[in-house]
Amino acid sequence: MHSSSPALAATLQALRGESDVHVAALTIGDPYFPRVLTLAPSVDPVIGALGALAGEVPALLTPSAIESPALSAAVASLIGTNTGERILPTWAKVAPAGWGASHADALIDAVHDNRCARWAA
Repeated sequence: MHSSSPALAATLQALRGESDVHVAALTIGDPYFPRVLTLAPSVDPVIGALGALAGEVPALLTPSAIESPALSAAVASLIGTNTGERILPTWAKVAPAGWGASHADALIDAVHDNRCARWAA
């Protein structure tokens, strides 16, 4: 469909309701499209929340979104990826207290692989 821009294709899929985090990761990892996901009403709530994290606008996240087990699982699944590297610094600012404890091994590995800032882990 949009072979010249995988991020654009993923954004369009997200705007049509795509909820697979790893499909939407192309959008979330892009420097231009994440905020679109945050503000569009048709986007899956978890994908929109990840867009807010990637777009560095955590103020747009509701407390219930931050506490959502689905968002927690999505963030955890992205640790060690390029997309995770993009969202973890913002997530570190708003994550529920103690969130990283259950993901310590993955976060440490991501730091060692230069896929997560030490302070964010």
